[in-house]
Amino acid sequence: MIKTILPKSTIGIIGGGQLGRMLAMSAKEMGYKVAILDPAEDACARKFADYFIHSAFNVYENIEKLCKLSNVVTFEFENIDIDSYKKLENKYNFVQSSRLLEISQHRLKEKQYAESLGIPTVKYFDSNKDDYDISGKYVMKTTRFGYDGKGQSIISSNEEVEKDTILEELIDLDKEISVVAVKDIEGIEIVAVVENEHRENILYRSNIPANITKEQEEKAIDYTKRILDDNDYYGVLTVEYFISDGEVIFNEIAPRVHNSGHITQESATKSQFRAHIEAICGLKVGKIENREATLYNILGQNEEYFINLITKKQGYLHLYEKEARHNRKIGHMNFLGSVYLEDDFE
Repeated sequence: MIKTILPKSTIGIIGGGQLGRMLAMSAKEMGYKVAILDPAEDACARKFADYFIHSAFNVYENIEKLCKLSNVVTFEFENIDIDSYKKLENKYNFVQSSRLLEISQHRLKEKQYAESLGIPTVKYFDSNKDDYDISGKYVMKTTRFGYDGKGQSIISSNEEVEKDTILEELIDLDKEISVVAVKDIEGIEIVAVVENEHRENILYRSNIPANITKEQEEKAIDYTKRILDDNDYYGVLTVEYFISDGEVIFNEIAPRVHNSGHITQESATKSQFRAHIEAICGLKVGKIENREATLYNILGQNEEYFINLITKKQGYLHLYEKEARHNRKIGHMNFLGSVYLEDDFE
């Protein structure tokens, strides 16, 4: 049974990037203290931390130090040391299951898990087995530690295959969507169904409502609920899907708050960050409703454009106080309604 963690208690967050920052901001608004562990001394979440541990993510002793400071522990990204997590979840208050975390860390295991729940996936092969036959175009992805297109390439022959990869058939996409859901003490609520546009494998634009059919939305929600129902997990979880030839096809699981969910800071009656804090603290999240909204990610090369944009167009600017570098996410801007900006920000 999940424990009730009340304000003035301490929430531990593994990771001090922008997701950790916005989780910490929501926690502080509710009166919680925050402890953060991150390898970067200038982590952008640090200014919202009551306690900060400067450490790599794979140092068991320091993660345990965070646990000892905290009444409940969460994380901002899934690529953390699973062996340490398994040991510590038996001693401290972790409410996001190591089982689901481990599955989400491995792209092949993700696909196999989705299939086990009856959720459709793209055709794929395991490169470590010799039963693949690459005819046509496939996306070759490293099985571990990939995000924002890292560790991916397009191949069209057996000779290009590298070991320890998953080979996914390249399909024609109608749309990409994500379902941001939350599981609390009373069950599962949908935070938002979001339509997403990627450029160079980085999220470029998101909008609510997603321009999909009611049947497609219901399928995506059903598939997401199957995953949450199957796991001892509390908090926000996001599942990405492709819409191809009208069908809803599983892409990947993010057992955490998600970039596309940033739109809920303005679109929703409760943001994904507030919903996550409430859920991991054993509180009731309640029904969440959304209004029409648009999100644009801000990359390092676009910072000046968006800073100037707020003098010309009404919106909600969120900057993470990170050093601006090319293609690095340094902020986002939300707008109410359906908004299209000119394509060339640079």
